[in-house]
Amino acid sequence: MQESLPQELIDADEALHALFQRVAFSRYLNPLNAQEAREAFAEGKTEPPFRYLRADWADDALEMLGGLTPPKSHPFGPMMADSIHGIELMTRALRDRTPLAFEALSEFGEWRPDEALLEDARKQVRETDSAPFSKTAEDLVQDLDGALRERGMSEWRVELDPVMSARVLVDSAKMVLRVNSSARFRDRDTIKLIAHEIDVHARRAVNGKRQALRLFATGLPGSLETEEGLALYAEECANAASPGNSWRQGLVVQAVSWAEELGFRELYDKIAQRGGPGLAWGISLRVKRGLSNP
Repeated sequence: MQESLPQELIDADEALHALFQRVAFSRYLNPLNAQEAREAFAEGKTEPPFRYLRADWADDALEMLGGLTPPKSHPFGPMMADSIHGIELMTRALRDRTPLAFEALSEFGEWRPDEALLEDARKQVRETDSAPFSKTAEDLVQDLDGALRERGMSEWRVELDPVMSARVLVDSAKMVLRVNSSARFRDRDTIKLIAHEIDVHARRAVNGKRQALRLFATGLPGSLETEEGLALYAEECANAASPGNSWRQGLVVQAVSWAEELGFRELYDKIAQRGGPGLAWGISLRVKRGLSNP
């Protein structure tokens, strides 16, 4: 007979999942006015004047999270406690938007690249992808929606989202794929993103939903590194990896390290010397997003 889970663990799991369903964290992490801020930056602003949604829910969420008590004696208890702590740190970062708040989140997530990873990033060879951007965000929505239907994932949906820095992301709690409404895509991106976003991220969420705790659906603490590695491997298996992807990822890794010492303008200039202004803006935005003063 299967052992029942402690009620404190179930209560914590339900409360955490309800928060994920209620709050789309990416919409508070990414600036509302990315294009407007980019134009001001191009006209000479030292730092782009980002505006964000106010996290008016944060204080209530922190009070709720602080009251959750997953049992330490159960094997899933420490895992649940780590998830709760990580969401507390994310909530404080989105409420306060200070370097200290994001530093605490970075330390917890072990996001800082070590020297071995930085050395590997520096060795990546640049390749050029000459394929044209032939698809709109609306085109990709149709492609992804069709792939979901083919896989029997009828509960999932695909939505356009104007408040994103990534081109596509998976919201597991809401069973939604979000597509950046201003993004453009190459033909191969359809196969690539189906392999990456649906066949790894969304499929993991579907499999997780079958488990005893909802946390398996929304994502275990520390699992993102493994899951992203599997997603990149899935791209390779589908013969859809973009030329130069390893070099671009290597540049992102180096930018994470540079950003600890550089402001937005200095970081942008350093990346632009290596990859041009478009790539420099995209990477700088993703590395510095969330901060009130980047």
